[in-house]
Amino acid sequence: MEIRHGQKLISNGKKKAIIEFVLQNYTIYVFQGILSQFDILVKYNKDSGRLRTPKHIHWVVDALMKMQANEKLTKEFLKDIKECWNRAKPLSNNDYEALKKLIIDGEKHINLGKYDKLNEYGEYDVDFLYVLMELLSTQEKTNRPDAYMFGSIIDELLEEDFDIFKIVSTAGFNGRR
Repeated sequence: MEIRHGQKLISNGKKKAIIEFVLQNYTIYVFQGILSQFDILVKYNKDSGRLRTPKHIHWVVDALMKMQANEKLTKEFLKDIKECWNRAKPLSNNDYEALKKLIIDGEKHINLGKYDKLNEYGEYDVDFLYVLMELLSTQEKTNRPDAYMFGSIIDELLEEDFDIFKIVSTAGFNGRR
C-alpha cells in the first residue's frame, strides 16, 4: 500500500483529499467532512474510475461472499475488524499525519497476511477492507461516540446462525423512513 498526500479534487475542484491510500486495485481518498470539525468523508474508486462513497452494504456483501468460500477464516478476519472498531476513538485531528498514523498504528493489531486467501473471493482485498473499515469506524465514532451500527453489523455476521435479511436491512439503512 502506498500512502500519499491528497491530490484528488471533488466538489467542482473546491475540496482536495487530505490523504490517499493506494492499494492494488483501489484508491481510498479521505476528505474533510461537514458533520463536525474533525469529520472525514471517505471515498474510493477502482482503477481511476468513478468515485464512490462506501456504504456498509458494500463490505457486507463482500464479507458474505468470502464467508461462502471460507467461513472460518472470514469470521476470524471479522473478529479482528471488530477489535479495530472497539479500539476506534474520535479523531482529535484529521490532517495527513493523524490519518496516516491511524492506519499504520492499526496495522500493528492485525496480521493482514493471515487473511490473504480471502482475496480470492468477493470484490475487495483484505488490505482494502482493513483501511476502509478502520476509517469508517473512526468516522462513525468521531461524529457520534455512542455509535453502534458498524459494530452491530459485525456482531450479526459473527453469529452462528445469522439472519441474512436482518444484516442486509441494517447495512442498507440510510437513516430515512
